[in-house]
Amino acid sequence: MKIICSKSSLLKSVSIALKAVPSKTTMPILECILMDATTNQIKFTTNDMELGIETIVDGTIEEKGKVALDAKIFYEIIRRLPDNDVTIKTDDKYAATITCEKAKFNIPGKSGEDFAYLPMIEKDEPLTISQYTLKEMIRQTIFSIAVNENNKLMTGELFEIKNNCLKVVSLDGHRISIRKMSLKKDYSDRKVVVPGKTLSEVSKILSGEVDDQVS
Repeated sequence: MKIICSKSSLLKSVSIALKAVPSKTTMPILECILMDATTNQIKFTTNDMELGIETIVDGTIEEKGKVALDAKIFYEIIRRLPDNDVTIKTDDKYAATITCEKAKFNIPGKSGEDFAYLPMIEKDEPLTISQYTLKEMIRQTIFSIAVNENNKLMTGELFEIKNNCLKVVSLDGHRISIRKMSLKKDYSDRKVVVPGKTLSEVSKILSGEVDDQVS
C-alpha cells in the first residue's frame, strides 16, 4: 500500500477515529486503526465493539492495500510531522514507513483481515437536520441518562419520529429530559434508542454550525 495525504486531513481523521479506540481490550487488533485503501477511497476505521467510527481521508492512492497500525502511536507520529504532504507506505510484512519532508518513521503493522469491521446499515430514509440543532438536542438531554449498566436502554436516548416531530427523550429513573423539534418534510414514524456514549462522541465531532447538515 502507498498513499499520500496532507498532514491536516490525516490529523483530522485520526483525531476523530481515536475516539473509538478502547483503552483496555482483550483483542489487541482493536487498539489499531484500520487504513483501507483497497477501493478508490482512503478509509480509517476504529471499533471498540460498542462504538465504531469510519472516516474518509482526502488523499492519493498510489498502491492499493490495507494495514492496521497502533492508533495511539500513529496519532503521535502524525501530530509531530511538519505541515506538508505525508507518504505512508507498507511492505508485504505490514511494516509501515511514514515520511514527510525530512522526517521518517518506521512502525510495525498488522494484517487488516482480523479487524472487526463495522456492520453494513441500510440507509433507506435518512433524517437530515442541522448540526447545530442535533448538538443542542444532545446537550439538553444527555445529562439525564442512567450511568449504571443495570438497564441498558436507560444508558441511551430515545429518538422518536411521530407526526413529523422529532422527540429526544432520556431518563435515569429520577428525572426525565424531553426535547422536541418540528420537521420540515414528511418522514415515516419510527423510534430507536441510541447509546449515550455514541451521542456524546457524535456531539464532539459535530461542528455546531447552523448551515452544516447531518444525516
